[in-house]
Amino acid sequence: MYNVLLVDDEREIRQGLRLKIDWQQLGLQIVGEAGNGQEALEWLQTGDCDILITDMRMPIMDGVELLESCSRKYPAIRLIVLTGYDDFQYAHAAIKNRASDLLLKPVSRSELAEALTRVASELERERSAQEERKLAEWKLSRYLEEMKEQFINSVIKAYPGGSHLWQERIRLYGLSELAVQPVRFVAIGLTPLETPDESGLRLPFELLCRELAGTTETGPGIPVFREAKHPDLLFAIVPGDLEAVQRFSIQVTDIVRRYLKREALVIAGEPTQGLEAWREGYLSAVLAWYMGQHALQPEGELTRGPADPAQLAMQDKLKLLQRHLADGRKEAFEKLVEEELTKALAFSHPQFVKLIFQCCLSIELAADTLGFALRDKDEIWIDPEWVWGLGTVPKACHFLYGLADPLFTLKKGCGTREEPSIVEAMKDMIELNYMNDLNLSQIAEQYHYNLSYLSDLFKTKTGKSFLQYLTDVRMNKAVQLLDETPLALSDIAELTGFSNASYFSTRFKKVFGISPSEHRQSDKS
Repeated sequence: MYNVLLVDDEREIRQGLRLKIDWQQLGLQIVGEAGNGQEALEWLQTGDCDILITDMRMPIMDGVELLESCSRKYPAIRLIVLTGYDDFQYAHAAIKNRASDLLLKPVSRSELAEALTRVASELERERSAQEERKLAEWKLSRYLEEMKEQFINSVIKAYPGGSHLWQERIRLYGLSELAVQPVRFVAIGLTPLETPDESGLRLPFELLCRELAGTTETGPGIPVFREAKHPDLLFAIVPGDLEAVQRFSIQVTDIVRRYLKREALVIAGEPTQGLEAWREGYLSAVLAWYMGQHALQPEGELTRGPADPAQLAMQDKLKLLQRHLADGRKEAFEKLVEEELTKALAFSHPQFVKLIFQCCLSIELAADTLGFALRDKDEIWIDPEWVWGLGTVPKACHFLYGLADPLFTLKKGCGTREEPSIVEAMKDMIELNYMNDLNLSQIAEQYHYNLSYLSDLFKTKTGKSFLQYLTDVRMNKAVQLLDETPLALSDIAELTGFSNASYFSTRFKKVFGISPSEHRQSDKS
């Protein structure tokens, strides 16, 4: 419904205009009247008007001044002018001020209806175009947000092929300050109820947290992301010291309590600085959250610095554990695990459980480096409560040895290589890292595979070469951007991993038979 203001110094004429037209049928409503131009301008200061119908001969302020003021102050309002045969100067003023129509008095019902229909159609087209622009802008912002999350996941998973493009992506996703300043990764989840099904709350919980994290007076907001291994958790990257984390924690707790009538558990990992250290910061948040679920996170632990001797000793042991995994030293790995678990259990059960989680994270890190996807039944994060039942060293050792055994098998090169595992890892890497310069030889070197063997294996399992699979993923993302955003081809080429717009257009036409511009036009028609 569009709003109409009638301006004429004769009440009878205004009343006649009201009665000439079925305004509602045209999608219009008369929201006000004025006896001259001055009254009309006063009304417009507080009223909402889409169409203004005005006479030209009026006292105090005539139609010429009114048109000039409206053209200057309210350019979006459509102007319909009523005038007589001899009023050439008024007709000239109407044209000069871009009036939508000029109607000669006495105006007939059909002429007025035709003019109003045409103006209403123009407004409708304009409103639709504006809504489409807003939708496109929203889709673009969401797409960039998704890509930023993919980039963060790529960093914390330490995938090969992306590090040399980090600076470009950091700038694109607005992460320049976070990339160099101290930050803490924060894990956010709902406290568990007796009934384990939280799926109905997952979406509103996520929306609330994302909205809160995105509202800030001083910057672009706090990045929030998900990681597939922990579907019930959100992770945030909070800049600053522990006080900043505590403020954020209070805000999250308050908003979840107010709107979901639930309690949120918000726990931060150790402080970290620089993108290269983000993986460790993220892993420390994962560990802290699963420990915090049981209220076993020692008070003040997060404030302890790296100078804590006990913490340093444990970090050294874990690094040694990772070296044993990387070098395939199974006996040394198992001996170290047993020794440290024995010490931890002698100290306390919470410390024992914490060490199990830390060992699992170390094994996952080694698996990622080898391109090995741990089987779902071995993922302790799916059922972390189960870990608390590992009350003895033999039970914990049996679990951890079984988790690590496939990695030692791969390192030795004997037994059955779980070939689908490396292929799934590569597909996952492409999905998260398609915008980067992925290179099969670099991946083969990273995962310690023969290049020719890995190339043949990937093609056998997927039916496509590595390059073809990568190109298909990039093209699907490009189609999504063409359909949902107004981005230029050069921007789309950059966001989907192509060197330039020309090469992107050439590849796109080869795949789909039409150019990107033709695809965008056909989608609109």
